[in-house]
Amino acid sequence: MFVYFLQKKGKMAKLDSNLSFLSKHKDLGLLILRLGVGLSFLFLHGWGKITGGPERWIGLGKNMPGFGIDAIYMFWGFMASLAETAGAFLFALGYKYRLMAALLFITMLVATITHLERGDGFRGAAHAMKMMFTFFGLMMLTPGKYSLDEMLRK
Repeated sequence: MFVYFLQKKGKMAKLDSNLSFLSKHKDLGLLILRLGVGLSFLFLHGWGKITGGPERWIGLGKNMPGFGIDAIYMFWGFMASLAETAGAFLFALGYKYRLMAALLFITMLVATITHLERGDGFRGAAHAMKMMFTFFGLMMLTPGKYSLDEMLRK
């Protein structure tokens, strides 16, 4: 383990390479993570899908036969679009955080499997797979004290 020294008021202050001083900012880190992941997901993934309308939803829903669902494509496409917009927004706010993380995890699980079944390989499925694991991991954590869930609990 490397140890670095900083000059602080004429004294040598010790700063370890684990950056343990950041641990007191866990809630701020969770807020940054929720906002960054949630809002980028909303605007970069969900917005185009939810505003794409019925034609886009049907196209998305046509991925469902691989899961034994061969009907109501528009419904399934709309649900995925809703998860990636409203779900991502609520996730970013930390409202019903674990439920939203679970919905986004399931959506990304379906996307990952769809990419793999289509023959896109791991490279084609990589983004969906990374987001699937991200939402699964974040589902295990609390949203932190800077969240609507925490504010409403008080």
